[in-house]
Amino acid sequence: PLDSGLLLAEEHQEVLSAVRRLPRRQQEVLILRYWSGLSEAEIASTLGVSRGTVKTCAARALATLGDRLGVRHD
Repeated sequence: PLDSGLLLAEEHQEVLSAVRRLPRRQQEVLILRYWSGLSEAEIASTLGVSRGTVKTCAARALATLGDRLGVRHD
């Protein structure tokens, strides 16, 4: 059987690769949200954009990642 750690590492690489192919603003929003744990308001302030822009970027990024990684979004 394959090592579960190896499978997890491969999944992480697949996710990172997909994130790297996103537009820069979408990457920034996802990193600030999910890596740094900032709120929408904090991200908006950090990037100098509106909260609506943050929400739109995050939604588009997550939808794109879902498509690229084969995640169903019902």
